[in-house]
Amino acid sequence: MRELVHQRDISIRTYDLGEGRILVEGRLKDQRHRPRKGETFQGSFLVHDMVARLVIKGPEMRIEDVEAEMPRHPREGCTEVLPWIKKLVGMSIRRGFTQKVKELIGNAKGCAHLTNLIITLGPAAVQGYWAAYGVDRRELRADDPRIKMVLNTCYLWRENGPLIAQLKEGESR
Repeated sequence: MRELVHQRDISIRTYDLGEGRILVEGRLKDQRHRPRKGETFQGSFLVHDMVARLVIKGPEMRIEDVEAEMPRHPREGCTEVLPWIKKLVGMSIRRGFTQKVKELIGNAKGCAHLTNLIITLGPAAVQGYWAAYGVDRRELRADDPRIKMVLNTCYLWRENGPLIAQLKEGESR
């Protein structure tokens, strides 16, 4: 037997704001597909609907502004944490981003779902920035500051991996 009981959807969009700035907007929705004991409903039930927006300045990937809203939340006190996300202003999206977000707004300092959404926006912001402000790969060099955004983020972009080697090889020609 396989019965759907919960579904989480996260969608992320990135917008070019010009002058090296992007807006990364994410939405998290949790749906319950089975009633808990004592509940009666048909179909599915929207538990969470949360939106977070980060305005980011590149290439340093510094958060200039952040906002969030909770159009749907399960408890009255959930929205009390919304102003606290302003603690993220001034942070850069780089190595250690996840841990820093958890330190500032995670656990008892915030909302687990909103924290998860913001952490998910980090890598998406890097992709979005590259989509908006990427360079011609023929012009890219291994020591380009923008490479730091992707260095050691995956197997292929590891420090001694093939993509960095290709960049260094192109420099020696």
